Amino acid sequence: MSFNFLSIFWALPLIFLPVLIHLFNRLRHRKLPWAAMMFLRMANRKSTRYARLRQWLVLLFRVLALLMLLMMLGDPAAGGWASSLFSGKPDVVVVLLDRSPSMEGRPGEASRLELARTNIIKEIKSLGDGVRVMVLDPTTGHLQPADDVKALGNLMSGGVNDTAADIPAQMETVLEWFEAENRGRGEVWIGSDLQASNWESSKERWKRMTGAFEELPQKVRVRVLAVNDPLGQNGSVRINEVLILGAGDAAELQLEVEVQREGEMASDVSAVVYLGAENRTVELDMVVEGSLHTQFVKLPLKDALHAGWGWVELPSDDNARDNRAYFVYGNPGLMSAGVVSETDYPGRFLQMAAAPDPANTNQVALLLDPTQTKPGDWAKHAMVLWQGALPTGKEAEGLLKYTESGGVLVCFPGDTDSDAKLAGLSWGPKNDFRNAQGRPFPSWREMVAAQGEKQDHLGPRVQTWEESEGPLARTEEGFSLPLDSLYFAQWRSVEGDDGTVLASVSHDSDPGSPAEPFLVRKIYGKGQIIFCGSSPEDGWSSLNYSIVLPIMLQRLLAEGAVSGSGRFSENRMRTAGVGEWPPGSWESVGVKQGESRDFNTEAGVFRQGEQLVAVNRSTGEDNSAPLKKDAAMAKFSGMPVTLFEVKSKGSPGDRERIWKWFLGLMALALLVEGFLILPKGADERVVINRSTTGKVSSEANV
Repeated sequence: MSFNFLSIFWALPLIFLPVLIHLFNRLRHRKLPWAAMMFLRMANRKSTRYARLRQWLVLLFRVLALLMLLMMLGDPAAGGWASSLFSGKPDVVVVLLDRSPSMEGRPGEASRLELARTNIIKEIKSLGDGVRVMVLDPTTGHLQPADDVKALGNLMSGGVNDTAADIPAQMETVLEWFEAENRGRGEVWIGSDLQASNWESSKERWKRMTGAFEELPQKVRVRVLAVNDPLGQNGSVRINEVLILGAGDAAELQLEVEVQREGEMASDVSAVVYLGAENRTVELDMVVEGSLHTQFVKLPLKDALHAGWGWVELPSDDNARDNRAYFVYGNPGLMSAGVVSETDYPGRFLQMAAAPDPANTNQVALLLDPTQTKPGDWAKHAMVLWQGALPTGKEAEGLLKYTESGGVLVCFPGDTDSDAKLAGLSWGPKNDFRNAQGRPFPSWREMVAAQGEKQDHLGPRVQTWEESEGPLARTEEGFSLPLDSLYFAQWRSVEGDDGTVLASVSHDSDPGSPAEPFLVRKIYGKGQIIFCGSSPEDGWSSLNYSIVLPIMLQRLLAEGAVSGSGRFSENRMRTAGVGEWPPGSWESVGVKQGESRDFNTEAGVFRQGEQLVAVNRSTGEDNSAPLKKDAAMAKFSGMPVTLFEVKSKGSPGDRERIWKWFLGLMALALLVEGFLILPKGADERVVINRSTTGKVSSEANV
């Protein structure tokens, strides 16, 4: 509790005025109608103890009435979230301020961040001198001292950013500071909207952290300022997928736009799509159905060969921070293929087929050791070529995650038999083509020599393939790829019934012979997995001699670069505050002249040379559901914690004025005092009777 008019307490000695009046009244002489003996007889008939008690009570309530009057004139206020009757004044206060995008929401005139900041500064000021204040910078994780209220305001003056607020991690940083400093009784003040995504973590982590706080030599308590009033209307937008469809003048940009709405947001939304590379704005009319709505948008592109960028923006609402989502598309600047091979020759050939022109520095192929490759490293490549037994364990998990996010994985068989499966597909037993004596041909070249000039195609032959689209489609001039001229000395069947057969091979050149799958495509997530039934080496097939394989790989590499892993990997699509950036200088794109953004904490599009990167806020920031009060307090387990919810009504940080309470208490004190001084009862009165003779006698009424 505090008082807005402290000078009134200079009149505090006035509460002793009833005591002085009482004492002076005791000194005053009284005139009695009879002698001293009559007074003694009257006094004996009264209850002396009760009389004294009543006098003291009358005096007490008169003093209380004056005290309540002074308290009322002091204009008292109460309800501060950091006040406590029994906790006492802390030695040190550590302030954690949630700066995530949801704190930009405005349930009233002030934002949630402004409400939290104003209340914290006011409460710190009310603590007075002698309290050390530290402020945690959520970006750097460093604790900075605030020597006075002005310094505290400067440290807390920044706005929100686009990173998620990891409250458990911030509490762990504070714990380390208390363990190192060991400075008296402390308090941790947290200003947050209790958004669940910023507080969620394993129960074991919270329990371990709170247990460490309880083991500190000093007592540390937590006070949470919850600014979680719901927003009247708010919509958030996100880009889930970016694809380039078609080519040349028919190229289109396809966006998968996701909108979440909160409160009374209208279902009819007029959004804006801005294509920065073309400096073009497109109006987008959407009908948002339910709280979560997804819509595909197609936009014609003037230049689909070069990289581009843009954003989708919703109309202004109660939180402007989640109204824009950024994206990039097109050539990522460097098309990379990763090659894994169980033997040397096919690996070298695949590397050359994926990047046939050494002078083209924007297209490279790298030989990889899967045991030394981290799961996230696959996303650096637009295409991965795998020759040999299928991957298992963590290697398979990493490749499937890479493919699911949009990558292209092409698998070739090897000599090692394996029962491993990948996305439901697997290699069957190895087959070979034998001569008339029943011996297998050691290479496809000996098959050609045995065939001679006049004999028809010898051995297995590709009978049918998909020419309308995909990696085996006709050329722009309308010519078919020469798949039927391929020779196979060895091959493996592709097993699994949930893939699309792009090409089939028969065991001989007879057109009527039954065929089995040779090239199979499996769509997996946003990417694709290709199984090719033979390997590019002499002992297997003529894929190392024909133009079919280089053309097929070049097409798949282009697909992976445009609509594959590059877009969703760390080097194309990032989340603010997550992961480390590649070295070098990054400049923000699409901002006003003289304006710049921090690529570590702010959303936007950033460029380094020819490489474009889109940075967006954390996915969890679009989920507005806050933790309930009991759930938030339960996070701290056995630690002493107080949670106060700030409402948006009134000025930010105002306390409740309670002068009316003291007015009521003063009236109650006067009422009790009036009751105590009522006339005496009949049983206590002394009646003085005068006889006819003139004598006076006293008689008490019983």
